[in-house]
Formats: sequence, structure tokens, C-alpha cells
Amino acid sequence: MVSTRFVPVLALAAVAAASVDAAPRVHPSVHRTLRQQGTVNLIVTMKESTDSVLNAVKEAEFATRGQRIASLVESLESHTKTSQATVDELLSKESGSTQPLFSSVETLWISNQKYIKEASAELLGKLIALPEIQEIREEMVLPLPKITVEGNSTIRPLANEWGITKINAPTAWSTTTGSGVIVSHIDTGVRYTHTALSSSYRNDGYSWYDPYTKTTTPTDNNGHGTHTMGTIVGSGGIGVAYGAKWISCRGCSTSSCTESALLSCAQFITCPTNPAGTVKDCSKAPDLVSNSWGGGQGDTWYQSSVNAWQTAGIIPIFANGNEGPACTTVSSPGDYSNVIGVGATTSTDGLASFSSKGPSVKGVLKPDVSAPGASVRSAWYTGDSAYSTISGTSMATPHVAGVVALLLSKKPSLTYSQVVSALTKGVDTTTLTSTGYTCGSTKDGTYPNNQYGYGRINAVKVLSA
Repeated sequence: MVSTRFVPVLALAAVAAASVDAAPRVHPSVHRTLRQQGTVNLIVTMKESTDSVLNAVKEAEFATRGQRIASLVESLESHTKTSQATVDELLSKESGSTQPLFSSVETLWISNQKYIKEASAELLGKLIALPEIQEIREEMVLPLPKITVEGNSTIRPLANEWGITKINAPTAWSTTTGSGVIVSHIDTGVRYTHTALSSSYRNDGYSWYDPYTKTTTPTDNNGHGTHTMGTIVGSGGIGVAYGAKWISCRGCSTSSCTESALLSCAQFITCPTNPAGTVKDCSKAPDLVSNSWGGGQGDTWYQSSVNAWQTAGIIPIFANGNEGPACTTVSSPGDYSNVIGVGATTSTDGLASFSSKGPSVKGVLKPDVSAPGASVRSAWYTGDSAYSTISGTSMATPHVAGVVALLLSKKPSLTYSQVVSALTKGVDTTTLTSTGYTCGSTKDGTYPNNQYGYGRINAVKVLSA
């Protein structure tokens, strides 16, 4: 723990004085948490965005994808080092104190931010004086998406799960099962020894990162991540692309996802590291990343990470959220215009009552597509032969991720826009039932709409689009 030092009144007075010109840069919750707890976990955002770096990499030519991503990461790190120089100088000076003003710091090169853990009021006063800083706010903590666990068992599936059949994946397997594709997700982890997942784990030393505890092998203390990965690549009838390989990053703990962990995971997905996070190999980057988490609306805090993935050629897929049935309930980052947002359907092709609807608060049509998300059975974290039935857009998202893996296996050179085009063309709509809602200006009998998006995905149609 950081020593609070006997200066809180003086420090807060300094903060108040400095805030005359810079008050908009400090979120009110920072001061509130400092008063209540004495320290606060900070996300410090610099004025210089990463846009110029991303644009330069987009315009350059590279011999391989790995070289492109390595150049991207090197450029982002250099950009961050330059723009954060005064912050680094301050933190370096204070870290040598016998009573430091913070406990730890992490540089987030993907978004040009600093994560400062247990910062004191005195440190806040010094940060406010630095003109290079755009914003100082308290680290967000997102709760895990609400899901309904409907049953557990240790009985292996005897046939393909209903969602796998509904999206016509078994027929698509005659073309491809996802071989040659590396999928990833940011979630609670994975029980990598599970019988449905052990053989598809890439397991090459650059396939797992845990920003919370730095575990050396994939683990899962919640089950959410094991379940979602099972739907993407699990064997035995639970996974869409069982021929693909997987890697993962623990962005969420047992019950919540911290902002710093989600950003650390965004960096790992962009350029995988060893479990200690000390050695990078950007040639190991995955082809897609599935994200069954989110929160808030119209919040752009993860936009820099998504933009970096786009530049790296990593397809981002996000859950729409479980805040339905009302309109305009889609959550961030699933409401971003440059991610594939996913809604949830039932076994009878109705829209799941919990599935969040669009449009986004900025008027973007969401979801983009829908997929099975009600009463989905997949691998579970309690044992190597455990399975569980769960509902949520968290369960729909990996169905789409699996279909994208099948598509990239067949057509590995596709761009993000081409993948989106194939997904939105490769849907079923005639079997979908009305929700009775008109969200935005589009009724749900017209496609695309803000309930189902373009429709419920069909793997065979996607591969043929």
C-alpha cells in the first residue's frame, strides 16, 4: 500500500488551486475517492492521440503481417515515450522517495495513457500541473455481463449443440473447420486442460497473459471465459471452428473487469508476449478477438485499442449487451462503428428478451448481426469434462467469432470490411420473429434493423458471400 503521508489537506488545497485552469481535465470521482480512501487508481490520458501513428502505419508497405504489427507497436511505444516524458520524469523522481506517492505504474502504449495505482492527492496535484496531460480520471471497473446459468453437467455432448446446428456450421465444415486461423478472446480466462479445448490451445509460450496475477498457464475462476472459448473452437459439437487454434488474455477477474487489465489485454492481443509480459513476438498476433464484455454507452475509452487492432488486421467482435428489451441499450465498445456487434437469438429464432437493442446513442445501427445466445451449452471451468448451459449476448458473440474463423480459414486475405460484408450478407431473416419494437426509424420486419441487425448468421451463406 502507498503511504498517504500527513499532507492530504495541503495536497487537496494544491489540487483545488491548480484546478482553476484544469478542472475539466480531472473527473469528479477522483476527488471523491481521494477523500474517502486516501488514494485512487488513475488513468492519465495524454493530449497527443495515437491517430498519427496509426495513419502512418496504414500508409506504409510491409513484407509480412508480423512486420506490420511490429512496426505499429514500435511506433506506438516511441510515440508514448516521447509524449509521456515529463510524466515519466515526475514518476521516476517520486518513486525514489521513502514515502512514495503511488504504488505502481504501467505505460499503456496502445492508448497513450498511464495507469497509476494508488495515487495520492499530492501526486494528483503535481500531475495537474503538466500541460501534456489531457485528462485524469479514476480507473473504471466494469462488472461482468449479466448471464443466467441454467444447468451444469459432466455428460459429453452426444450431438452438435443447437446453436451450432442453427447457424449451419456442420454443413460449413465440409469446406473448412477453421484450420490455419488463430482466434483470441479477452475474458475471465480458460480452463485449458478441458477435453474440448486442450488440443486447440496454441501453447507456444505466447498464447496466454494474465495482467492480474501473471499465471503461467491459462486458468479460469469464473467459467465465463471457458464457456465462450468452447463455443468458438471447442470439440465434440460445442464449437463453431474446432479446427482453429486459440490464445487468450484474462481481462476480467471473478466478478469484474478493470480498465487497466482490459487495456493490457488489448496490447497483448495486438502483440502477444510471454506470460511474464517481458518478451514480445508480434508475428504471433491472432486473426480475430472475441469480447463478451462491455458497459456504459457512447463511451470511447476503448476506441484507441480497437483502432490499433484494425491497423494490425485483427477483427474485433463484441457483445451487444444484456440490457434489453428496450431500444438504445447497446453497450460500449459493442456500439462502436468499427466493431462487429452481436445480438442474441433463441432456438426458435426469436430475439432473446435480454439482448440489447440499437441504435447507439450516436445513432449507429446495432447489432450488426445476431447469433444463438439463449440456453447455450459449452465447456465449464469446474472440471475437464464439465459443461454448463448459459444465456447472454456473451454466448452469441463466440458463435460469430467462430464463423469469422471459418471465413478466414477459407479466405485468409480478407480485410475487416470484407469480413463485415460477408457476415451481413450471410444471414437468415425469413425465420426471425417480430419483437414488436421499432428502434430508431426501422421496423424489425425490415433488415437491417436495431434488433437483429442484418439477421441471424448462417455459416454456409457467409462462406459463399
